[in-house]
Amino acid sequence: MIERILNIQNGHNFRDLGGYQTNDGHVTQWQRAVRSAMLKSLSREDLALLSQYGVHTIIDFRTNKELLQAPDRVPAGAKDYHNSILAIDDTRSSATREELREDLSEPGYGYRQMIQTYHEMIADDFSQQAYRNFFDYLIANQNGAVLFHCTAGKDRTGLGAIMLLSALDVPQETILADYMLTLQTSAPVLAENIKRLEAEGASQAVRDNVSALWTVSEDYFNAAMEEVQAQAGDMQHYLHDKIGLDDAKIAELRRLYLA
Repeated sequence: MIERILNIQNGHNFRDLGGYQTNDGHVTQWQRAVRSAMLKSLSREDLALLSQYGVHTIIDFRTNKELLQAPDRVPAGAKDYHNSILAIDDTRSSATREELREDLSEPGYGYRQMIQTYHEMIADDFSQQAYRNFFDYLIANQNGAVLFHCTAGKDRTGLGAIMLLSALDVPQETILADYMLTLQTSAPVLAENIKRLEAEGASQAVRDNVSALWTVSEDYFNAAMEEVQAQAGDMQHYLHDKIGLDDAKIAELRRLYLA
């Protein structure tokens, strides 16, 4: 039996989007679309696992700065495409502690930053074009698995998963559940960060802000959905009008990714 969370030892938040039932009774295929956090620390064993899993296309949602700081390690023979969702990493996942120090001391900063970023990823022309590119890669993937990722694998990647599952007609409550699964898959990394901050005597505001920036929230999901509604009325119209998924592309996606 295929497990949703991949057994990656030197990375986190590696998840298959297979096994989700659609509104009309189809099921998303396993080993076709995988979402994850960054790949910089993957071991040879991890890379071998991804190769055996069928991952042959990597779509990297990170900025140029993030790529330089932490280059991808990819399975042998896999193609690695750079498709930055944001011109600047507004999720702050890649920011140094020095860069964040002043912001993190301000109560509520992390939460407000994430709400704003989700609105921007939906509304911004740059981000919309990047998600158009993402779907072009998905449609070009006739067999095997595509892995798409950012730094933490939760915001830019999470929104990509939300759009893909929406295009495949997966119910919104299932899409939200997949999005919120990051609370489980990223818990060890967040706990490690908070433990280090406590040892350094960080304030409660700093710890709360780090938690807000390194986790997901139904409020973040709802912020994206609110912006979708403002932009296009609902997700299906947004995908059509802003991301360029016409009826033919939707039909091809469903042919490729549904069983």
